[in-house]
Amino acid sequence: MTNTKTGTCAVPARHSLALLTSAGVAVLYMLRINMSVAIVAMAHTPTPTSGNSNTTTHAHTTAYCVSYNQENQTILMEETLKGKKTAGADNSTLPEDYLTEEDPLTNKMVLTGAEKGMVLGAFFYGYFATNIPGGRLAELYGTKRVFGGAILIGGVLTLFTPLAARAHYVVLILLRAAIGLAHGVVYPSLNTMVARWIPPLERPRFMSFTYMSNTLGTIITMPLCGMIIAEVGWPAVFYVTGGVSLVWVVVWALFMHDSPDQHPKISLEERSYILHAIQDGTTHNKPSRTPWRSILTSVPLWATHVAHIGSMFGFNLLLTQLPTYMSSILGFSIKTNGLLSAIPFVTQFLGSILSGMWVTWLLTHKYMTVFTSRRIFSTISLVLPGIVLVIVGYVGCDITLAVALFPVSTAFSGAICSGHLANHLDLAPNFAGTILGVSNTLAYMVSICVPVIVGAMTPHQNLKEWQAVFWLTAVMYVSSWMVFTVFGSTEIQPWNYSTVVEQQQQQPTGKETKFLKPEKNPQVVASDSQAEA
Repeated sequence: MTNTKTGTCAVPARHSLALLTSAGVAVLYMLRINMSVAIVAMAHTPTPTSGNSNTTTHAHTTAYCVSYNQENQTILMEETLKGKKTAGADNSTLPEDYLTEEDPLTNKMVLTGAEKGMVLGAFFYGYFATNIPGGRLAELYGTKRVFGGAILIGGVLTLFTPLAARAHYVVLILLRAAIGLAHGVVYPSLNTMVARWIPPLERPRFMSFTYMSNTLGTIITMPLCGMIIAEVGWPAVFYVTGGVSLVWVVVWALFMHDSPDQHPKISLEERSYILHAIQDGTTHNKPSRTPWRSILTSVPLWATHVAHIGSMFGFNLLLTQLPTYMSSILGFSIKTNGLLSAIPFVTQFLGSILSGMWVTWLLTHKYMTVFTSRRIFSTISLVLPGIVLVIVGYVGCDITLAVALFPVSTAFSGAICSGHLANHLDLAPNFAGTILGVSNTLAYMVSICVPVIVGAMTPHQNLKEWQAVFWLTAVMYVSSWMVFTVFGSTEIQPWNYSTVVEQQQQQPTGKETKFLKPEKNPQVVASDSQAEA
C-alpha cells in the first residue's frame, strides 16, 4: 500500500502490530516462568523420612513413579523369574531420562516445600497489585510506554536474580515480587491497544495470536532453560532471558504506535477501515471519568471476572507446578523436564489459533451470534481442561498416557481468547484496559495462592496428593464456567458511554447543533474526505 501523505506499509499495520506484540508477550513469559524451571536446579527441598515425619533428610529421594515402577517390577520378576536378575536391579526397563541420581547439593538453596512455594508465587504477589493502574495508565498514556516500560524494568531486575538467590531466599522473593509489580500492567494495557487498533470481528483472532503468545514464551523458555542449566548452570538462565527482553524493548520503542492516527506509514484505506469499525464502542460519547460504581456493580462483568479467576487458577497451576510434577512424580531429568513441560503449551497455542480462526469465520459468515460463541468457547476452555486434569491424576504411573493428556487439556484451554477473555471488549470497549485490570487483579489474588496450596497439599509428593490438587483445579474450572454461562452477556454496557449530563456538556450550543452527526467519528469523516480526494 502506498500513499504520499501517510507513507507506505507493504504489510497491513495491524498485522505488523500483531507480530511485534506477540514477540513481546513471549518475552514477558520468558521472564515470568524462567524461575519455574530453574528452581528445580537451584533449590533442594528436604522431604520427611519414612521413619519419622518430624525429621528431614538431604539424601536423594527417588521420584514417585520411578520408585513405584521399580518396586512393582522387582516383585513381579522375583515371583516369575526366581534366580534371575530382576528389572529393579539395573533399571533396564526404565527410560534413560528418568532421574537416577541427585545433583550435588553445592550451590543450591535449601528450601522447604512452603518456602519453595513462596518463591514460585512471589511474582504474583506484586503482579495483581498493578493491573488496575496499568489499564488506566494505558488509556491515558498509551500502550507503547506502559508495555515497553514494564518489560524494561522486568528485564533489568531479572539480571540480578542470581545475586538475590545467593543472598537469601527472602531477597529472591522481594525481587520476584518487584518483577511481578512491573509486569502487572501488561495485559490491561494490551486490551487498550486492541480497543484502539482492532476491528471487533477480528479481535478473537488477534487476541488468540498475541495474548496466547505467552504459550510461545513458555514453549521456548522451558526447554531452553533445561538445556542452559544442563550445559552452563542455572544462573545463565536469568542472564539469557533478561538480555533477550532488553533487545525486544529497543525494537518495540522504534516501531510501535499507540493508534492508527499516530502510525506514519499506515495506508489511508486501512486507517479509515479501522476507525470506522471501532467508532461505535470507543469514540461515541466517551466518558470523561471512570464509572467505578458501575464497573464494580455490573453483573455481566462480574460473571466475566469469575470465569477469568477459574481459568487463571488452572493456567498458573500448570505454569508453576508442571516442571515439579514432571520431576517429583514422573521422574524426568532437568533437561527432558523442560522439553516435556513445554509441549502442553504448544498445543495450547495451536488450540488458541484454531479457535480464533474458527470463531472469526463463524461470526463473519453470521453462522453464530457473538453471545453464542462466547458460551460455546468458554465451555471448551473451562469445562474440558478440568475433566482431563482429573483423568491425569488417575492414570497412575502410566507415564506415556500422563504426558499425552497434559497437551490435550491445554489445547482445550486455548479457546479462552474466543470465550470469556474477549468479553471485556464486548462489554465496555472504552474501558477495556481498566476492566481487564480488575479481572486480572482478582484472578491473581487467587493465583498467588496456587504454589502455596500445592506445596501444602503435596508434602510427600505422591500421586494421591496430586489427585487432590487436580480435583481442586477441576472444581475451580467448572464452577467459574457455570457462573459465566448463567450471568454472562455480550451487550455493550450503558456505562461504557458518557452520562446524559456529560453528553449535554460536550454538545455545542446554537444552530450548529442540528448539523452534528454524533454517530460519525470526525476523524473518520476527515479520512473519508482525503480518500475521496
